[in-house]
Amino acid sequence: MSTKINFTNWLDRINKTESVSDSIVAFNFGLFETERSYTIYLIGSETFDEDDDDWATNVDFEPEEKYFELEPSTVNGKDWESVLEVSEGLISEYVNSENFNNSIFKNAEAITTGFDDGDLVRVK
Repeated sequence: MSTKINFTNWLDRINKTESVSDSIVAFNFGLFETERSYTIYLIGSETFDEDDDDWATNVDFEPEEKYFELEPSTVNGKDWESVLEVSEGLISEYVNSENFNNSIFKNAEAITTGFDDGDLVRVK
């Protein structure tokens, strides 16, 4: 299966098994490198500050299935900026999909992605 399908399936499973409080106003899809590939993780926060990315360290929601490993074939040989673009693209496609309208993410003030030690990119 393609990375896009697996990513969508991951988020759909989270939507079926998790619920979030109305107090969660933002979600971050964090990124980190592993020995095999790169991994995306999901957190939700009751705070969001457009001018200070530290809001994403306030972890007020974590799904049970928190991690999604990007398939090595999707990211092998890519630099971190390209991996960030892959993550941004996957999230953007989901945000613009029909699935998003019935998801736990639909009422979020902000949805971001980025590496733990870098700047966040706002997708929504």
